[in-house]
Amino acid sequence: MDTNTLLIKLNDDSIQNEELHVCLESKNPSIVGKSILKIIERKYIDDVIVELLTKISLLIGGYKAVGPYEFGHLAIAALFLVNNSSALNSFDIAYSTLKEDDKFLVDNFIKSYGNKL
Repeated sequence: MDTNTLLIKLNDDSIQNEELHVCLESKNPSIVGKSILKIIERKYIDDVIVELLTKISLLIGGYKAVGPYEFGHLAIAALFLVNNSSALNSFDIAYSTLKEDDKFLVDNFIKSYGNKL
């Protein structure tokens, strides 16, 4: 599926849950960021999503998503916010490797975005 179609489907909320796999693997930062937020919003998780979010969680150090948050911060927060045992295990591992500044950002995102759910 092409980038424009994915963006349209993410923006108008017509994206199917299964298509979020493709979105997370996109080279387009906007698609990746919006798909992480969509996963949190829908609390949609499966083994592939856990694996992809865990991979994205390693992207801390220059991969800005929005404001002070990097894609890695969003992915780690998503693993927590979907409230799934497999995702929470991956969250614990990823979170434990973070520097204190990054933990602060993840905690802040969880607190602020979690209140919107």
